[in-house]
Amino acid sequence: MTNYQTNIQPIIQSSCAPCHIAGKGNKKSLDNYLAARDNVEDILIRIQKLPTDKGFMPKMHEKLSEKDIAAFTEWKKAGLLEH
Repeated sequence: MTNYQTNIQPIIQSSCAPCHIAGKGNKKSLDNYLAARDNVEDILIRIQKLPTDKGFMPKMHEKLSEKDIAAFTEWKKAGLLEH
């Protein structure tokens, strides 16, 4: 089952840094369970955009793989589990 700790946190740490990591970036921190859970709708919208679209994320990295995007979708469907 998809959960934050195993599936989502590693993606955020590798693809959303440094901008969305507390103390390293100047954007909304998304590097903890509650922040990711509370912003999952916005995250899903932004990571599914094309790199040329306004609001595309992650700006500092390549577009997330379909596997990583699917992990966020599955996490939401599974009930946004932490562990």
